[in-house]
Amino acid sequence: MYRKKDFLFMNVSNVKGKSMGFVKDLAVDFNIGGVIGFLVSSYSLFQSSLYVFKEDIISFDKHMIAGSYHKGKCLNFEDIKGMNVIDIKGNMIGMVEDIIFNEDTFVIQGVIVSTGYATNFLYGKKILLLKDLLLGDSHILYHRKSYNINFINLPSKLFREEDGYARSNKKI
Repeated sequence: MYRKKDFLFMNVSNVKGKSMGFVKDLAVDFNIGGVIGFLVSSYSLFQSSLYVFKEDIISFDKHMIAGSYHKGKCLNFEDIKGMNVIDIKGNMIGMVEDIIFNEDTFVIQGVIVSTGYATNFLYGKKILLLKDLLLGDSHILYHRKSYNINFINLPSKLFREEDGYARSNKKI
């Protein structure tokens, strides 16, 4: 799985080796539930930002090589980062902090939600599945269908390896 930080500030070049800039943000599409490309900011002050869509990427590791680029406007992750996530009853769950997507298909798996500095430290951040979220103009609605599973992100130091327990608390 990838997160936004895995691509942030990655250098982008075209097939001829000319530098196009660096990855500034992700271009996302909540309708299809995927990352459709990357917003590339140019090193030149006079050139505007451009998009490299995932089908135009030839390769990437520590450096991205793109076959072509596009101009225009897409929904960027920065547009939804910091949005409040509320449940059906209007209770605030937290704020969008990051995104998790599949490394092969770029399908968004979930959204990482910060519940506050103290609660993040004590209980961890929440990971909400994309299928349970509806993107609105000013908020994201969380309409969880099953109340049996709760995903959270906890610091690994809270688990003791010598007890033989994995993150899911199942015996190894």
